[in-house]
Formats: sequence, structure tokens, C-alpha cells
Amino acid sequence: MKFHFESYVADTHNDVLLRVMRGEDITRRMDTGHSDLPRLKEGGVDLQVFAVWVNPDRYLPDSSFIRANEMIDSLYAVATRAPDRISITETYADLLINERKGVLSAVIGVEGGHPIENSLEKLEQLYGRGMRCFGLTWNNSTDWATSARDETEAKDIPFKGLTPFGKSVVRKCNELGVIIDVSHSGEQTFWDILETTSKPVIASHSSVYALCPHYRNLKDNQLWAIKANGGVVFINFYAGYLDPEFEQKVTSVEERYRRELDSLKVLYGEHSDEYWYRRQALLEAEIERISPDLDVLIDHIDYVAKLIGPEYVGLGSDFDGVSALPKQMEDCTYLPAITGKLLERGYSKHDIQLILGGNFKRIFRAVVG
Repeated sequence: MKFHFESYVADTHNDVLLRVMRGEDITRRMDTGHSDLPRLKEGGVDLQVFAVWVNPDRYLPDSSFIRANEMIDSLYAVATRAPDRISITETYADLLINERKGVLSAVIGVEGGHPIENSLEKLEQLYGRGMRCFGLTWNNSTDWATSARDETEAKDIPFKGLTPFGKSVVRKCNELGVIIDVSHSGEQTFWDILETTSKPVIASHSSVYALCPHYRNLKDNQLWAIKANGGVVFINFYAGYLDPEFEQKVTSVEERYRRELDSLKVLYGEHSDEYWYRRQALLEAEIERISPDLDVLIDHIDYVAKLIGPEYVGLGSDFDGVSALPKQMEDCTYLPAITGKLLERGYSKHDIQLILGGNFKRIFRAVVG
């Protein structure tokens, strides 16, 4: 515990702003969800990337930019209410100042390219609001970049990868000092990004395909490419991206609760945020029972560290954005357990500190400045 709290800890993906938008006060410690300011402190987190995710089913085609700004407003409101605990971080100098003060560095990361609404001007406006990480797709493709889900599952898509406009988005991010996030990108989009970018990239919340063959995970050749780019892979904690048998187990659970789930879909709509939260509450106990052990998460960190080096892996929890976490990682207060497991597996303190946060600090300094 002492070593964990002496180390710099950065988590590159957290969806807690969705709870803030529902009216929850994350300046207080709560018994719902995976994180809030008190629990992030208890977990030893020094830097948190707060995801700005806009539900495409609700806000496309012409309200996603407005919604993204509303979510950014919500984070600024939290920082205004608790300036001694959290500060919006736009430069590496900000990060160092917050580290000295013991204040959480809050980095804004927009997840999915649809909020820029096909406009480089709106991309620049989001940068002006503090966005420093940008994921080009979510599960939905944009008009200029295809997602991992669509490249894998969609039968008819008009193109794959980046269009010329998509490449201009990458170049604009490089120019502004915005970290490109390849999580959720389709394979062709991934390769087009690496061919276009002049700066290191991150996968903010992805895991290892060789251990769990899910379209959201990264294959070995992609891991090697990220190393060659100087980027970093941040491991997602979602059980379905860690354990190849987990999603089949969830399907069995859902069959037992089919009537209740169907009723919730009728009441709230299957793709609504409210349905997601209600489903969570209904299935929570069953999901916890079938979730994998923490060692499965450590296996993914270990795989990347051994394949391409501990300088290229980190933590991208997806707290408050996933329906299941490993046992012993039920919320962000359990993060010290990762440090303990890495020590048990023989990692040096230097390498553990790279994994916990040093690698993200390097990327942030190199790209954002």
C-alpha cells in the first residue's frame, strides 16, 4: 500500500460523467457505481481521464456536439465545487503542479468522433474546452472512420478505415496537441491512423486479443505497431474483454431474467442510458458471481509487458462504463491490489511505476506538452 501511494497512478478511461449527468454528486463518497472523488483518492489515483461519451442512438445526427459540451460543463462544475481535490489539466505543467499539491489531474477525453459533427472547427472548439484525448470512433462508425464493431460485424459498410477527412482529423490532433486514442477503432482505421500520425497514440481502454479474442481487443501485430509508434496500451478492466468465456455466461444469466429485461426495454428503450443502469441493478449479484478473478486482468498486463515491454502498457479501467469487473476490483478503491499482484509476479518497482502512471505521463508530455 505504501509503495502504491508513493507511485503516480493514471487511469485513462472512466465514464463517471454519465452518472454526473444523471444528477449524482461525485464530490461525495457513494455506495453506487465504481468511482467518485473520495474513492479515487482512496485508490491512489493521481490522474483520471474523464470520458465524454455521447450516446449516438440519442444525439445523432445534430445534437452530439452540444451534448459533449454539456458533459464537459459538468466536469468543470465538479472542479469548481472541489478545487482543492480536482483540477482540469491542459498541459504537462498543470499535471506537475497538481502532483505537487496532491490534487487529482482531470483530463478530458472525447470518446467517439461523432461529436465533432464532421467539422475541424468543432474539433478545435473541443480542444479549447480542454479536450486532450480523442477517440476517433466508438462502436458506431463516423462518416470518416470505421469502428471495430462495424468492421467486424456490419455486412455492408461503404468504406473501411479513414477517409481523407479522417486523416485530416488525425493531423489536426497532432497539430493541436491532442492524444489520438485507437480504442474502438477498426483494424483498417487503426493502421490508417498509425500511417498518418506523427505523434504517439494510445489505446485508452483495450485488452489483448490473444488472451480474449474480442473485436475490441488488440492483436499482437497491433501491439508491436503501438510500440514502434512510441504509444501505450492501457488495459481495459471489463470482464468480457478479459475472459473469453464471460459473455457466454452473461447470456445464460440474461435468459433467466428475460421477462424483466424485456419489460425494462419497453419502459426505457434498449439503447438508453436508463436501461443500462436498470439492467445493472437487476443483474449485479449474478454478474459478480460469474466474474473472473483479478489475476485474469493481471494476465493481460503481463502479456503486453512481456511481448513489447513494460514501457508500453498501463491502466484504462473503464470504471462506470462497464457492466462487470474482476473480483477484487469492484471499484477504484481496489487499485492497490494491482500493485500487489505485480509485485507478486516479480516486477521491479521501476517497471510497476511505469505501468501505474509513468507511461501515460510520458505520452502526455510528448503529445500535449
